Amino acid sequence: MLQHKQSFDTFVNTQLNPQQKIAVTAKDGSFLVIAGAGSGKTRVITARITNLILNHQVQPSSIIALTFTNKAAQEMQHRIAQFLPDLRIKPTIATFHAYCLKLLKKNAYLQNAAQFSVIDAADAQKLLQSIIKEKGLEKLFNAKQLLSFFSTFKMNDVLKLDAPAWNMHHAQQFTELYNAYEQQKKLSNYLDFDDLLYNTFELFTKNPEFATQHLKNHRHLLVDEYQDTNLIQHALLKQMTLQNKKLTIDSVCAVGDEDQSIYSWRGANVANILEFATEFAGTKKIKLEQNYRSTQQILNVANSVIKHNVNRNHKELWSDNPKKHEPLLLECLSDLQEASLIAQLINLCKEAKSSIAILYRTHYQSRIIEEALIKASIAYKMIGGISFYERKEIKDLLAYLRLTLNPHDRISFFRIINCPARGLGEKFEETFVNLWNQNPFSTWQEVAKMLLEQKQLAQKQATSLEQFLTFFDVAKKEKDQKKVCEILNHFIKQTNYLTYLTDHFEKIEAEEKRENIAEFLRAAAYFDENNQGGLSQFLDEISLMQDLIKQDDSATERVNMMTLHSAKGLEFNIVILVGLEEGLLPSNQSIGQENVEEERRLFYVGITRAREKLLISYSKYRNVFGKLDEQRPSRFLREIPASAVLHQEAAHWSKTSFATFFQEWITGEKNATTQKISIVSTTPETTSTFSTNIKRLQSVKHATFGLGIAHQVEQKGDKIVVTVHFTHHGTKKIESSFLQVV
Repeated sequence: MLQHKQSFDTFVNTQLNPQQKIAVTAKDGSFLVIAGAGSGKTRVITARITNLILNHQVQPSSIIALTFTNKAAQEMQHRIAQFLPDLRIKPTIATFHAYCLKLLKKNAYLQNAAQFSVIDAADAQKLLQSIIKEKGLEKLFNAKQLLSFFSTFKMNDVLKLDAPAWNMHHAQQFTELYNAYEQQKKLSNYLDFDDLLYNTFELFTKNPEFATQHLKNHRHLLVDEYQDTNLIQHALLKQMTLQNKKLTIDSVCAVGDEDQSIYSWRGANVANILEFATEFAGTKKIKLEQNYRSTQQILNVANSVIKHNVNRNHKELWSDNPKKHEPLLLECLSDLQEASLIAQLINLCKEAKSSIAILYRTHYQSRIIEEALIKASIAYKMIGGISFYERKEIKDLLAYLRLTLNPHDRISFFRIINCPARGLGEKFEETFVNLWNQNPFSTWQEVAKMLLEQKQLAQKQATSLEQFLTFFDVAKKEKDQKKVCEILNHFIKQTNYLTYLTDHFEKIEAEEKRENIAEFLRAAAYFDENNQGGLSQFLDEISLMQDLIKQDDSATERVNMMTLHSAKGLEFNIVILVGLEEGLLPSNQSIGQENVEEERRLFYVGITRAREKLLISYSKYRNVFGKLDEQRPSRFLREIPASAVLHQEAAHWSKTSFATFFQEWITGEKNATTQKISIVSTTPETTSTFSTNIKRLQSVKHATFGLGIAHQVEQKGDKIVVTVHFTHHGTKKIESSFLQVV
């Protein structure tokens, strides 16, 4: 042990900065370690545990460290093993749920509980769905969404909080299902993940002797990522550390950063960390502000944004990283140009593709970027999500479109015959398959009519099948006359697909799926405006893209694509943050002060993922159903000083100019002496007095060059010439008669 102590002491004195050293070596009391992004919090937690064992002779068994993921727990265990390779009795390092499970198993007799099984979220959903079906309430309730309500309901009950005001038309059925679910778990000796926390809370509350013994045996408690704790986890921590609101164990140490609290939608309560010092009297706050990840230029951008949040502990991240590379703020003409320029920038980078990340606020934003990467032959992978055209709701709607063109398509038919549910379940499908196999060259419509003629279906099923036939009869007649967007909209409306999403998915997931569908409609509208091939060509192009995506899966070096939420905890050499516009970031759904503060934290998290290079982009226009809608830059961009970024407009760039600029920026030749361009909110105005209906900043369309923005209208002789910035073809002067206002 002496050898390990000498080695560890050397580490503390040479490898830790002064604030880290304070957090590691302080022994007794209540501590709040406010660990800024990239400040080495895992190093501090593991070194603190090691210091207690080596320098204060604390028994390892009396130390508990709680975190949120198995990966984080394993990383801590690994680091402590490096300091103390011969340690036989180890400290407890686990997730909240794992530790609660251990306590419940060990003390089951105190709750008169038999041996129980833990069911995961998927099994809990299946169990509840079976209860819903048994009670004939499938049309009213969705199991996944209902479990989320149950969780909140139970938390308020266990913590004796005021019950939420349920905006529910079927409160009686809700209560009935809740009681039936709890009863079924009890009969089957099941606990779900929520029960692990709630039952442990009650174990402490109802068994004072157990609570006292736990306080006696476990003298040092640490919690990682404290900004992500929810109300029940915060309550558990107090049970494990306090008696009569006074600290009863030797030390409690909460480590976290309210500036990175971005999971309120999962139940995380930022107030837990903000009010920690109030609830734990005498708490010493230790700020870790030295960043070991990013350059100072990147941190300057992050600091300038996050300081506008009111609810936070003030801190200023800094770095002694000698590398210097000015962050780039890029104004693009449109979302199409934004995606195209990003792809071209990546192709110019000599960095490994795996060290590059593209971050965005919502899943639906990925579609246009994915398509640009595919066209540029850039392999990519989705982190925490799946590629746009592989998402369930998109595959469902594609199946409707494909079946319109190909009535022999069995895969598409069986995907959607009961999606949304129309009472045509497994038995119906089995009957249909058998009949189709007997008539293998028939279309699905012909098989359906045979089945109806046999009169073997229940009246309800027969009606549903007839309606399904009608959907396609209408679509088939109109597929050559109607636009793809209109055919797609026909199926969405006729099948009540959006209602199906609301009824069958949690609120946030359903909203994401609706956004994806809106983006799919935008893609179809853009195709309609720029192509003549109709539905067949549209589906062919998507199939080709899907094939290219599958080919890219084998690439060893792929660009990372993810939402900002999925980026938490990761870091990359180059980070590209896209879509910094009002309505995207901050989101339209986050307009109150508290919500805007979380949106700002989300932006901050994105910025601080970057090690060396940071590009932030926004578009002046976005394609919305074939037209270009003007966008406003995000309010967060106004919080970044002009001196902190290199701000460039890309609208006027030629292919040569953007290649030259990006090459200079990548190599660091573009620097602070480059002229900055202020962010200006532009509104359309009329400057032309000539006989044309084209006005400055209007969306126009050209037969060859596609969509663009009119930037100047002038008379030359007897002609009116318009200067147009085209999305894919740069700036051109075109006679007005060749342009159409869209």
